[in-house]
Amino acid sequence: MSKNLILLTAGILFGWIIISIFTKNFDGDFLLILLLGVIMGYGVGYKEKKE
Repeated sequence: MSKNLILLTAGILFGWIIISIFTKNFDGDFLLILLLGVIMGYGVGYKEKKE
């Protein structure tokens, strides 16, 4: 994993926590979908870059 992907994931988690504190809605569905999308996008980009 690259440093940028780890920083992106940390930023997503931090943003989710801050927004959840203000809205009092700690729904993890959107967080899970976003994280899966980031990981899948990274995998596709890495595969295309390799070719």
